[in-house]
Amino acid sequence: MNNSPTNPVTTHRFVDLSDNPKIAALSKVLREVSSVKDPAEMLKAFGPWVGQRFPRDAFVSVSTRGLAPDKYKITRSISHPVKVSPQPSPGGNPWAEWENLPTYKGGLIGEIIAHGEPSVLTGFDLTKDQALFKALGPYASKLKSVTAMPAYDDGEPLNWSLSFHERADWNNLDSFVAGLLDMNMMGTATRNLVFRKQAETLNEQLMSQFEQIAKIQRQLLPDRAPKLEGFTLATSYLTSNIAGGDYFDYFQGEDNRIGIVIADVSGHGPGAATVMAMLRAILHCYRDTLEDSRSVVDDIADVARYCNRKLVEANLNGEFATAFFCVLDPESGKIQWTRCGHNPPMIRRKDGTIKQLESAGTLPLGITKDIDFESDSCIMEPGDTLILYTDGITEAAAPRHLSTDNDLDMFGVDRLMDSLNACTGMPQCVIDSIHKALYKFTHKLERDDDQTLVVIQRSDIA
Repeated sequence: MNNSPTNPVTTHRFVDLSDNPKIAALSKVLREVSSVKDPAEMLKAFGPWVGQRFPRDAFVSVSTRGLAPDKYKITRSISHPVKVSPQPSPGGNPWAEWENLPTYKGGLIGEIIAHGEPSVLTGFDLTKDQALFKALGPYASKLKSVTAMPAYDDGEPLNWSLSFHERADWNNLDSFVAGLLDMNMMGTATRNLVFRKQAETLNEQLMSQFEQIAKIQRQLLPDRAPKLEGFTLATSYLTSNIAGGDYFDYFQGEDNRIGIVIADVSGHGPGAATVMAMLRAILHCYRDTLEDSRSVVDDIADVARYCNRKLVEANLNGEFATAFFCVLDPESGKIQWTRCGHNPPMIRRKDGTIKQLESAGTLPLGITKDIDFESDSCIMEPGDTLILYTDGITEAAAPRHLSTDNDLDMFGVDRLMDSLNACTGMPQCVIDSIHKALYKFTHKLERDDDQTLVVIQRSDIA
């Protein structure tokens, strides 16, 4: 017996609407409207359709947005047989030229606005109406009736469409209802485009500011790693799309010792960038407090103590910074460090074993003055590599569809260690290996957070 599914017999059919001119015309208009990006283009695309559905001999659009209750502006006008544009711009774009449009009060339009409801008016003389005669020209004397359709914005009639007719007895209510609906649909679509343009302009301004902030940030960082006899240094500073707060720096003394800091300010944006700049300024000022400003501090915990006090006094309103401070003596290979809420750095030993520097840890900087900062030390033997990094590395997320549960998988410490085992230990090899592993994990070159690496290897003398 054949149990394979069979195609069901089709009993329905399509009704051919291709020969219906109204449906074809509406479909064409809606396709054009769906691709419009500019408010002025919306009127060009939708206006003819409204004109066909609601014939008129002359047309005036009016807006009261942002004006006193008895004031208004004429934003567009079409008069038979000529088009009179009250806007000074060639494109006649009232949203771009709003401030240049004259403001009126009173007259027939003033009465319509005061009435506040859809209406039909007859028995007027436009030759004595300053605003309308200026907008419509001599043809205004032939117009005997007008349909006034409000376009509502948050329930208020802020814009009006006035359709004038030569006939005094015009009374096509079905056409009026259709026109009122079309008018408000077009008004809503146009208003959304205006908001979209405003949002795009604001976004461009913000992105420009972020780019300026990022440029300043890069200028505050060392442009190259210092030369240190017996050691090789390499750094990588990859920024996210939003200004962040990663920071690293070197302080080299005349005694050949070198101070190194890597830090990460909480959050993103201008606030984080500002705190990052503050931390840099505090560190550079700290050196001036030493008896010998040309030397490197002996007690690394004192550096953290000083920075924390200054940041707490600055009242950061919830912002804080994690940091790892260390001093490296190239002659002995001794590293002395203190860790302020920062990811524990790693030492990859010559034999491939990896150790995390988890000791001497405290709260991040800028939270409270009541922190007892400590320090610890170890020796970097020849062939050992020290890896400092920010949490943009370990917290890089895999795509949601590749995550194993509802929470996003993060790159994590284990994958970071795996990438260290997959390289020679040379600083640039370490950086390249981590970047390769990150890309394989995240499947993207863009970053949600800054990713900073400072890698130092003691030369292998064997």
